[in-house]
Amino acid sequence: MTSLLLTVALALALAVPMHWWPRLPATQRRRLSIATSLAGLGFLVAALRSEGLRESALTSLVLVGPATLTARASASASLYYYVLTGFCLLLGFAGLIFSDPLAHWLKPRPLLSSVAVAWLVTIARLLLEKSAAPALLVEAVGVTWLAPVAGVYLATMLRAERGGPTALLQELLRYAYLVRGFVALVGVAATRLGAGTHYDVSPLTEVAVAFSAGSWVFAPGSWEQLFWLTLLPQLVIWPAFTVFSGMAAGAVGLLLTPASDPAPARNGAPADAPGSD
Repeated sequence: MTSLLLTVALALALAVPMHWWPRLPATQRRRLSIATSLAGLGFLVAALRSEGLRESALTSLVLVGPATLTARASASASLYYYVLTGFCLLLGFAGLIFSDPLAHWLKPRPLLSSVAVAWLVTIARLLLEKSAAPALLVEAVGVTWLAPVAGVYLATMLRAERGGPTALLQELLRYAYLVRGFVALVGVAATRLGAGTHYDVSPLTEVAVAFSAGSWVFAPGSWEQLFWLTLLPQLVIWPAFTVFSGMAAGAVGLLLTPASDPAPARNGAPADAPGSD
């Protein structure tokens, strides 16, 4: 239970600033970018001081059964620090160099911004798994935790545009399939190449069927295996979870956050004054 709470807390600590970064004032964006760059330098120092090898167990939660051990990653103890260094320095320097134009471009495009965060997180998790990062960190860097955050972010952005529940549902459907479609592509590539991450389901040749004494047997890397263990969950089950959790979190977020005041009309006239635009 403690591990789950730590995972959720770390996931939210990463997801919230990444989603709201385009909406932050310029000063706060620069501070966040500097803090991210300093974190990258800290990870670099940790990498240089690390010795030996690390091993990490990778599990997959498939549609027809419980979480199953997929592979064991083994790598230099410093490798995942280098991965974190690269991502932190990339994000930090990009935030410093392109802060204003990038924020202005992403601000009116909340769906694109949210999808970009999810794609970046997917790539980060793939690299962290290959570098045998600690399980807590790997679990926190996942798109599953992003769905409620994206729901709140999209709901608050749509409220500013006078969008209702139907508009949020449509945005979350787009978000779900853009994100989970990308994860499915990563899963297909990882399985066909035998990448040895939790996206690679090729080791799952015999999977117990939930609520049954039987099991399903697959040829490693076969399209039948990919259909049942990757494509069906990622394109049917997980999008449904994404939309449901996003709608629920969005509704709660709207209740807890006050609506912004309408923008004042030109020439200083009140927004609801007669004759105002």
